[in-house]
Formats: sequence, structure tokens, C-alpha cells
Amino acid sequence: MQSCERINQHKEDGLQMATDYCLMQSELASIIELADEMGDQTAGKGTPPEFILGAFGKTTSVIISDSTYFDGDGIEFEINFGPNTLPLSENQRGYDGKYRSGKMHIKIQSHYQEKTSKLELEIDKSDNFWMGINPNQPKNIAISCSVIRQDSKTHNVTIESLDFFGKNTITLKGSAQLVKLTSSNPGIIGNKYQILGNGVLMESDHDELTWEVVQPLIKNVVPGCSSEYVNGMVLLKDSDKSTTTLDYDPFENESCDRIVRVTIAGKSTDITLD
Repeated sequence: MQSCERINQHKEDGLQMATDYCLMQSELASIIELADEMGDQTAGKGTPPEFILGAFGKTTSVIISDSTYFDGDGIEFEINFGPNTLPLSENQRGYDGKYRSGKMHIKIQSHYQEKTSKLELEIDKSDNFWMGINPNQPKNIAISCSVIRQDSKTHNVTIESLDFFGKNTITLKGSAQLVKLTSSNPGIIGNKYQILGNGVLMESDHDELTWEVVQPLIKNVVPGCSSEYVNGMVLLKDSDKSTTTLDYDPFENESCDRIVRVTIAGKSTDITLD
């Protein structure tokens, strides 16, 4: 009975970590989408006279601190998604069905349409950034990452840290590559893209996990189907080399159901991301 209890506890812990990873990977993609959407609106001189914010909630505003590339240090601006009073209001709901509050900071070193252009994205814990599809229980997140355009279709992403503040703080690090399979520039709305990548996942009092996208994560950024991936597979491994498999398309139909099949020690459980 003791042995069974340990196995069950391991499975419960593994399922919780798998769920947390899925949520973090989802929010990471959405945050990069937001930054890419704004970057695509910039021009060779710098920021536009006015950003188009129709894809975001009605409370969203932009504060520009550096509008021109001609001073030699890139452009900088802050996106404010509104107050973090719960529940978040319908006016804070974006095109992808996710609610957002708080701030994010973006710096672009050179014209965003140029190859090797680098976009730096920062959200500090003090920015009170909250995000999720449930306005009553959004996720509190901080991030430091950069995106370098390899070409018009490919973005290389370095994730210095993505922090998920819940009962415990969970940190994701690594690198990823975003490839646009179809593109409707400017912006990312209407795009279909894939993500590959790998890195580590850390939580206090738990073993460090490695994560690797072994089958490209696919996302359609279209109305009604842009909050989660519709295909792809990820492997999580702990220090004992035990493997957890995350299948984003368990029914092989690329549906927008937000269901991920988690397999631990040969036992599968379907979870619905919220």
C-alpha cells in the first residue's frame, strides 16, 4: 500500500506540473503574439503616429518613451492592459478570448522588418501582469525574453525567465523557434504558425524538469481558435529520466477544444486548459 501511495502521489505531482507547463507555454505564445503584433505596426522611422489596438481589450493603451530609431538606441514603449481588479472586465478581453491586465515593456533595436532585428520584452512582477481565459482566475506572470527575426517567417526566441506566480513560483527557461506557416502581415492575426524549442522548468522544493517540443506545436490565430495549440507534442523529463508526454491533439483532428492528453508511466489523463 505504501508503494501504491508513492506512485499515486508521483502521478498527481506530475500531472500538476504538466498542467502548469501547458499553461505557461500557452501564455508564452500569447505574449510573443502581442509583441509581434505591435512590432509589425512599427515603421522604418520608429513607432507609428498611433498604434492600432483593435486586437486587444478596450482598456489597452500605449505609452511611447522613445519613438525613433534615429537617436541610435532603438524604440521603446509600454502597453497597459488596465487594472488588475478581479474579476477582469469584458473590456480587458482580447481577440483570442484571453483577459489581460497590467503592463508589458517592449524595446526594438532596429526596424522590425529587417533581418536580425531584435525585440526585447520585459514584464516585471511589479507590473502586475495577469492573463487567462477565466476573468476570475487569471494567471500572474513575469517574463524576460528576446525575439530575433531570422527572416520574414522565422523568429528565434530566447526565454531568460518566465515566472508563474501561484501557490509556488514556477520558472521556465529555454529557447524556441517560431515559424509562420501562413502569414497575414501586418500583425499575427490570421497567421498559422509552429513552435519548436527546449529548456528547463523549475519549482521550489521540486526536481528540475527538462522540456522539449518533439512534434511542432501548431497554432491558428483566428477567431474562436487562437487561445491554445491545436497540435504538437512535448516531453517532460525529471532527474530520474522519467518521462511525461503531452499530446496537444489526442483526437487527431486539430480541434480548438483546449484538451491535452498527459501520459505518465503509461497512464493517460485528459486535461482541459483554463
